[in-house]
Amino acid sequence: MALFFLNGNKPEQSESVLIEAPRTMTNTITDSDGNEAYRAFMNKLAQCNVDQYVDLPMIAVMGDTSSGKSSLLSMISLVELPSNDKLTTRCPIRLQMRKSESKSATVKVIWKDSPEGFDYNFIPKEVTEANWDDLTGYISEAQTHIVEKQNKEVARDVVSVEMTGPHCENLTLIDLPGIVRSHGKDESASLSEDIQALMSDYLTNQRCVILAVLPANVDFHNSQIMAEALKVDPGTKRTIPVLTKPDLIDSGAESSVKELLLGEKTQHFEMGFHMVKGRGQEALNKKTTIEEGLTQEATFFYNTEPWRGVEDKSLFGTKNLRMKLGELQMKLIRLSFQNIVSEMKEKRESAFSSRQQLGEIPSEFIEKRALFRKVADDICRSIRPLIFGGHLIGKSKMFKRKPSAEFHVASKRFKDTLSKSRLANISKIAVGVDAIAFVNSNEVKDTVRYVKGNDVYFKSIRQNKLHILLSGRTADDVYEDGNHVKIVDNNNYAYIMKPVPMESVRRDPEWIRKLIEENRPYDLPIFINTEVFKGIVVDLIDEDWRLPAEELLTYTAGLLETATCKYIKSIREIESLVQFREFLLFKSTELVGTLMKESKVQVSQFIDREQVPYSQNHYLFENLSNLRSQRLMKELLSLIGTGGQDKTMEKGAVVSAVNLVFERNQARSMDDHMAEEMQHALNAYGKVAEKRFIDTVPMICIEVMEKYDRRLNDILSNDVIDSEIDRLVVAPPEQQRAMEKYDKEIATLDAGIAALKRLF
Repeated sequence: MALFFLNGNKPEQSESVLIEAPRTMTNTITDSDGNEAYRAFMNKLAQCNVDQYVDLPMIAVMGDTSSGKSSLLSMISLVELPSNDKLTTRCPIRLQMRKSESKSATVKVIWKDSPEGFDYNFIPKEVTEANWDDLTGYISEAQTHIVEKQNKEVARDVVSVEMTGPHCENLTLIDLPGIVRSHGKDESASLSEDIQALMSDYLTNQRCVILAVLPANVDFHNSQIMAEALKVDPGTKRTIPVLTKPDLIDSGAESSVKELLLGEKTQHFEMGFHMVKGRGQEALNKKTTIEEGLTQEATFFYNTEPWRGVEDKSLFGTKNLRMKLGELQMKLIRLSFQNIVSEMKEKRESAFSSRQQLGEIPSEFIEKRALFRKVADDICRSIRPLIFGGHLIGKSKMFKRKPSAEFHVASKRFKDTLSKSRLANISKIAVGVDAIAFVNSNEVKDTVRYVKGNDVYFKSIRQNKLHILLSGRTADDVYEDGNHVKIVDNNNYAYIMKPVPMESVRRDPEWIRKLIEENRPYDLPIFINTEVFKGIVVDLIDEDWRLPAEELLTYTAGLLETATCKYIKSIREIESLVQFREFLLFKSTELVGTLMKESKVQVSQFIDREQVPYSQNHYLFENLSNLRSQRLMKELLSLIGTGGQDKTMEKGAVVSAVNLVFERNQARSMDDHMAEEMQHALNAYGKVAEKRFIDTVPMICIEVMEKYDRRLNDILSNDVIDSEIDRLVVAPPEQQRAMEKYDKEIATLDAGIAALKRLF
């Protein structure tokens, strides 16, 4: 395994741009032809834009606009590079040089930011020895073309200059735009930041050697160029400071610069320093050629102190730098080759996997319509077994319980709600209701305070007072204490409440009597007031039953909507077709809403019918007959019952008890009789109406679920026109961009892999 270090310095144990050379691939090409094959391969990768995805070994030249960078590159390439005082043509230039017997050059543009389908073509310019002087103009033309097409002051697109000739070193350099610290009158305020961002694309590449050009007469430690280089290369493992303009060093400061050049005055740079002397402005004004400039440079370092006294002459001159860079670049290519190949394949696989996840989008309308029909049929065919149960075992895992099972649970809740409502419990004895208790042959009216099993407790019916002062309880607190139920009075003393058997207690119809008084018609007051009866039924149904019925309908709609949405979102074929999927979700939700409105009308009509009390159900009449005689029967049994005694009451006592009960009944007012009769009627009718509600409302909801899939199929089959299908079955813009991005990455890396195959 070969490792290469300029100046023979071995780096510390940390990551370096110079990585291990693979034995397998590098040894497949002999040294005689290998260097050129490897260089050609890397240049091909760069031309294919593989460097957008994989870091390629390169040497990038950076410097201030007045650092002598352009002069240095001209002397390395022996080509006069364009010089423009207007800082408008800013894009990288790739100088790709190859030694050859004859001179030739090609100027091309490698587009980095051109949109798909936009014609940014730049016709390559060919140069031979006959028109060699046109090369500078062609480079300038390519720069202008990029700037005009991109309408930017700074562009990422690259001017590629491929040169051959006996004057060339086997070397490729990237000339980065010069750093500027301010912008001109007609330039963007972001010019400096744009250049920094462009430079960052290259300098953050860990396989990029940074050729940092700075004048020798500028304070090295305060140089912005070095500051920028050290940001991305804090370990100074891949930066070569190149000192220019040594003839401008202040007299007496040469020794300090010499110490800097030899690495004695600053932190260690693994690849060392170098010094060149380009053509100054005076030489350019005199039309000094590049060849003449190189000769003058060699003479300067040979004759001028302190440079002539430096033992290592390889630190000076453009020719030495050119040779060093050529050797360095070849080492970088060989040592990073294996990893680059691996990264290309890995990136290609990753991009391919990401692209597959986005799916395929039909482009022809016939394909779009076929996909639309297939998906629509699949939804309409699958939604019924998904809701009601069937063969969709895998899809059923979407729900812990089938929607039909959830509906059954909701219907049970609906039934329970109605069973606890007022109309279904007109006569029910519960805490808080006003009731009449028959105690010791007397009627006692009071509010129920406690119910325990078959015993009812009232505040006014008690046994005795406990002369115990309680703490922690307030007046009227009711609580159990052993076998007794007790209530607290205002003085915090407890009373034992006396239980009254449930059969001796009935609801007090006083609230109905008041309604009868307030709504008495002109008719004789000996008939039951049917308007009051109807009014009570209307109010109780409307207040207690309408909302639960509508809630069950809403819950049913929610089950349908959730089931359909989950199923649509599970269809992988349309996972990337967001518009199509959203359309299906919208149509299914819209249909649920339509069905819900229709069914809500049905429920409302049913409730309206129920608010006109009517029934031929025999249960109503049987129950009403039982209720009418129930009070008298209970009172009689209470008076003549033996209660466990062996002796039977004498006939006279029985007659007296019967007379007492009937006399008390006859003494009640007509309104009391009608109130009690109406309470019995409400009690009996409420049971009948409840049965109709707990069956009819769920059946209306079931009808919604039954017709849903057929109605959805009608909509998707008949209501969607071809133009709408064509519009829907497309990927959203952001997804199209992502697909194009991955397609471009795959194509680029495929081109790189194809170049690899040709290499071997």
